[in-house]
Amino acid sequence: MYYIIDNFEKKTPSNIAVETVKLACGSSINVYLIETVHDLTQFIGFGKYKNNKIGNVYFRGQTSLYNGSMIPSLYRGKTRLDSITWKYNERINAAIKGKRIFRQYNRAVFEPLIQHYGVRTPYIDLVDNVWVALWFALHQAKAVSINTHEYVYYYDSKEEYAYIILMVSDAREETKQFGVYKGTDTTLVDLRKATPSYFLRPHAQHAYMIKKNVEFPGDCSDLIVGIAKIPTSIGFKWLGSNEFLSLSSLFPAAYFDYGYRILLKNYPEEENAGVVNQYGSIQILTD
Repeated sequence: MYYIIDNFEKKTPSNIAVETVKLACGSSINVYLIETVHDLTQFIGFGKYKNNKIGNVYFRGQTSLYNGSMIPSLYRGKTRLDSITWKYNERINAAIKGKRIFRQYNRAVFEPLIQHYGVRTPYIDLVDNVWVALWFALHQAKAVSINTHEYVYYYDSKEEYAYIILMVSDAREETKQFGVYKGTDTTLVDLRKATPSYFLRPHAQHAYMIKKNVEFPGDCSDLIVGIAKIPTSIGFKWLGSNEFLSLSSLFPAAYFDYGYRILLKNYPEEENAGVVNQYGSIQILTD
């Protein structure tokens, strides 16, 4: 159904190394070693062009391939997907009903929005800006939970390679909710259209969210159509020094991000650190 990039090494004059990895969904995919910005631009364009009759291709930056899996944050490390889904739905419904300010948001928008601010959901984060994807491919995060707060520290990746994952969505049909699109296989949310601009973080990150249209989307690796493998040292040269791609720009403090202030003030705090570890936290603070 989707076109998985399998012959890109023949599309460019560069001498591109190729290796094959197996995805969690059972299929195999080529991983291409990309060492020039021209090849990266063409690789992304190739994936978009070949899938243009199906939908659109978006990007995700990672420091690892995680054994070929693409698991939404809610389900990572979980075996009872039905149980965690039931508990999660209960918490989300309670949050929406508990605060009048949240009732203005369709749940199809509210879930992707709060994931962008720290809560784990069945959605996968994507972007449509290759430089933002590259930033995430070149940075790792460590987190510690203290009471109801989660503290995250981002630092330069120590891995030898960075990865940009291309994922396809067939969600083209516009819904009544601005920014939410439906397809046969996926639901796609453009947070820049779906949420006001005072939620600064998703606008700064050119944020999309994707979810498979199944009850328990435990793995989404079957949506991967291309993988670019970039030497980390080269990636940092490409990224350079740019205020738009600084930590303070991509994760604006609550002083600038008024939407973040709304969430911090109104989203219910979790009861203990164990719950925060399981579901994440709006009260996430980036150092």
